Amino acid sequence: MPMEHTSTRRERKSAPAQESEKAVLRHNKLDDNIGYQIRAAYVAVRRNFEAAMKKLDLTQKQTSVLWLIEANAGVSQIALANDLGMDRASMMAIVDRLEERGLIVRKRSAEDGRRQELNATAKGKKVLAQAKTAIHDHEKWISQKFTRAEVAAFVEGLKRFAR
Repeated sequence: MPMEHTSTRRERKSAPAQESEKAVLRHNKLDDNIGYQIRAAYVAVRRNFEAAMKKLDLTQKQTSVLWLIEANAGVSQIALANDLGMDRASMMAIVDRLEERGLIVRKRSAEDGRRQELNATAKGKKVLAQAKTAIHDHEKWISQKFTRAEVAAFVEGLKRFAR
């Protein structure tokens, strides 16, 4: 008996609803809420990012981690987790995945044997260069919806949440 394909949780979450399932709903001012609009924008941006990174098989978090490792040779997992606002277990899973793919290497610190230093491999640097090209196109897709002044103000406004 052939095995039926079942979608993963990630596929179900990121797959858009089928056309027949889309009903025109009254929002009753829901779409006047800033949080609602941020979430809707995030969904659109995430989908575009995922499409841009599909051939590289990188998630947003993996891309950020690889980017920071390449920019900060010898960085620790804890420093990455703190910078990205992630818990240690999630960071370890991302680092494990990048290491399995040969994009990074871990080595014990010469100064502190408890600390793992992370470095990008030549393959990791090549994949990151490709990712940066894809991200450039992705960023252009986002920014073309605004004037330069609006983009600058938008980015500055978003940065206030992280301060």
